[in-house]
Amino acid sequence: MSPMVITLLILLAVIIAFISGKIPISLIGVLVMFSLVIFKILPPEKAFGNITNTSVILFAAMFVIGKAIQKTTIITKAAQLVERFKDKPNLLTFFTCLIAAILAIVSNGTIALVIMLPILCGICDDIKLSRSKILYPFEVTAVSAAGAWFLGVGALNMSWSSVMMKLGAKAPVNINDFLIARIPFLLVVILYMTFIGPKLLPNIENSRLKSTVSDDSKAEALSKEKNALGIAISSLTIILMVFSSYIGVQSYIIAVAGAVLLVLTGVLSNKEALNALNLNIILLIAGMLGLADALQATGAGNMVGNAMAGVAKNITNPYLMMGLFFLVAIVIANLIGGLAAVSILVPLWTLTCLKMGLDPRGAVLAASTASAFSFLTPIGGHSLPLIMDTGGYKLNDFLKCGLPLALILCVLGCFVTQLMYPL
Repeated sequence: MSPMVITLLILLAVIIAFISGKIPISLIGVLVMFSLVIFKILPPEKAFGNITNTSVILFAAMFVIGKAIQKTTIITKAAQLVERFKDKPNLLTFFTCLIAAILAIVSNGTIALVIMLPILCGICDDIKLSRSKILYPFEVTAVSAAGAWFLGVGALNMSWSSVMMKLGAKAPVNINDFLIARIPFLLVVILYMTFIGPKLLPNIENSRLKSTVSDDSKAEALSKEKNALGIAISSLTIILMVFSSYIGVQSYIIAVAGAVLLVLTGVLSNKEALNALNLNIILLIAGMLGLADALQATGAGNMVGNAMAGVAKNITNPYLMMGLFFLVAIVIANLIGGLAAVSILVPLWTLTCLKMGLDPRGAVLAASTASAFSFLTPIGGHSLPLIMDTGGYKLNDFLKCGLPLALILCVLGCFVTQLMYPL
C-alpha cells in the first residue's frame, strides 16, 4: 500500500474519531504521530517534532499568558463593558467577529485567537452566555480574514503574484486587490456568524466546558502593584505579537518572553504557569500538524489539485470555472491548511489558465481568498483544536455550522474575482 493511501486512511480514521467524540483529543494527536512513524510515512523526528513546532510553542506560552490575564482585573472590566449586550447576543457576536477580523488582518487567525480566547471565555462566564455560541464564530471570522491585505501573513500575497508572473502571466495582481477581493466574503462571514451561525451551534453550559487554563480556586488575588504589572506585561506582549512581522521578531518568541516575565515578576507562580499548559490541546495540534506534513509529503494535495485542474479544462462557463477554483481551494485548505493549499493551487491554476489562453489573475485571487476558509476541520484549521474543548465542539458542529457558509462563499466566489479579472 502506498504512503499516499496510508496517509489518506489515517486522515479518514481521524475524521471518524472526531465525529464519534469517544476518543480523547490528546490521544488522537498521539495516535496520529505514532501511526505516521509505524507506517514510515514520516521519520520520527518529523512526526513527533511538531511538539516543538513554533505554533505549538506559541499556544503553550499563550496558555500561561491567558492564566495571568484571568488573574488580573482585565476580565472583570471587559465583562462590565459588554454587560449591556447581555440580552443582545447578536450584537455581542457582531462586535466579537469585527474584532476578530481586525486582529487577523494585522496578524493572523492563530494570534487573534490566542489573544482573545481567555478574554472571551471570561466574558461569557461572567454574563452567563455559552462559550459555544461565541468561540467558533470568532475563529471562523479570524481565519477568513487572515492574509486579506499586505499586513501580517498577507505579506506573502505579492509572492503569489510573482509566482504567477514567472509562469508566464502578462500582468501582476495589484497589492490592494487581495483585500478588495476578500471584503465581500468577510461581510458575508460576519453577517452569517451573527444571525445564522449561533442557531446551528450547541448551547452548552459553561460549567460543563473545560477552561483554557487550569482552574486554581486557591490562587491568591493579586496585589494592586502585581495586577498593574500583569496587565502591563500581558498588554505589551499582545501588542508586540500583533506587530511581530514589522519589528522582525517572531510571535512565539515574544509570547514565551512574556510568559517567562510573568513568572519572574511573581504575577504567576511557577506551579500556576505549569498547570496552565493544556497538554490535551498541545498534543492534538502537534498530531494535526504532523498529518498536514504527511498529506503534503505524500502528494495527496497535488493529486487532488491536478485532478481538479483536469476537470476545469472541460468547463466553458467562466463563472462555473471560478466557482470550481473556490470549491477545490476550500476542500484542499481544510485537509492540509490554507498556506499549503494556496502554495499548491497558485501555480496549478495559473498553468491551467495559461494553457487555455485565459487571464490567471482572477484564479490566483480565488486561490488566495478561498484557501483562507479552512474552518471546517481541525486538520486544515490548525487553531480550531484550541476551541474544541473550550467550546465543547465536535467535528460535526464545525460541519453543521460551517458547511452552509462554505457553500455560500463558493457561490459568491463564482462572481467576485471573475468580475475583477474575467477569465
